[in-house]
Amino acid sequence: MRGTITPDTAAAGTTGRSARRSLLLTLPIGLWGMLMFSRSFQLPGMAPKLAALLTLQFMIVLFFQMMRTQETHRWRRIFFVTLGVLFPVGFIWDLITLRGSMSIAAGQMIGGDTPFCFLAIPMMIVPAALTKTLIFPGSILPTASNPHAVAPMIALWLAATLVLGKGWCAYGCFFGGIEEGSAALAKKPRIRKVDPRWRWAPWAVLAAVVLLSAATFEPVYCAWLCPFKAVTEFPEVRSVQTALQAGIFGSLFVGLVLVLPFLTGLRTQCAFFCPFGPFQALSNKLSVFEIRMDRTKCTGCVTCRRACPTLVLDETSVARGRAGMSCMKCGACVDACTKGAVRWHIKGTSLTASPETARLLYLFPAWAFATLFGGSIIAGTLTKLLQLVH
Repeated sequence: MRGTITPDTAAAGTTGRSARRSLLLTLPIGLWGMLMFSRSFQLPGMAPKLAALLTLQFMIVLFFQMMRTQETHRWRRIFFVTLGVLFPVGFIWDLITLRGSMSIAAGQMIGGDTPFCFLAIPMMIVPAALTKTLIFPGSILPTASNPHAVAPMIALWLAATLVLGKGWCAYGCFFGGIEEGSAALAKKPRIRKVDPRWRWAPWAVLAAVVLLSAATFEPVYCAWLCPFKAVTEFPEVRSVQTALQAGIFGSLFVGLVLVLPFLTGLRTQCAFFCPFGPFQALSNKLSVFEIRMDRTKCTGCVTCRRACPTLVLDETSVARGRAGMSCMKCGACVDACTKGAVRWHIKGTSLTASPETARLLYLFPAWAFATLFGGSIIAGTLTKLLQLVH
């Protein structure tokens, strides 16, 4: 069935699909979502049922729009920002319900009551390999006091990583949704020129925290540098050290997650500071999906480079015809290119192979993961809010 040209898709350089074909392509995601939320529909009370229904509709509509418009970034960002806003609400709610506070006492950390965060994974590898020691103060398996345990989170991260590579940062990192929302608030960035060499900074942070964590047997980034401690959990403030830690968390959150993204239009914490980003970038070597540039169609307008939220695209990568290793496959550069020069691609296939086929083969598992992981977080928080209303 031949697609139709619409004003929006023509401006973006893409051909829109018919509604019928878009619905057919959306059907597998709808069935997957119904399976994922089937248990919620069986829970007592109206709140979990309504939350599951709203979340399911939300995910289906966004995927339908991706199919209909053949654009990715705009619709993915709506989901991602929603996840970023609702995650801390639900997480803080759980902490206060279980502990009565966002802070965690030393005794609780010793007892393994710290919710596990995927940002700690790079820091855990060396101590675990050399001494078989888990340096994160959390429980291996879920417990009544700590449902966010190490084993299930690592298993979920690993499964998603094998398919999506660094796409985890665009479809699974609930923290990234907060700064992406901050970046989207301003129509035009106040700071237009950012030196692309800053993109190497996270690699330095990664090396530093991995070495320091191995030396101290403590997840250094989590203990001292993570901006998102400000909206999740942090050590109970009972000393100069814990007060200093809380001040660092809050300052970094305001600066890197709220203010700088608003001023630059970039995901600055992700692009310049997060050690998990470069670690996750290594997994792009395993993923079969990538973003390529057709140099025969490229006019050198640098639109794709301006659209990239993490400065992955630069003069060198565009000239080389492929996005850098740290590309998170958000689709912003593809959607921005009006010449069709930037395209989705499957490694090992011809550059002339259908980019839309490559996009579909990537989006189905990406959105299935987003529905499973992010959708469950959104539905969980909506359940709590609906219970509060009623």
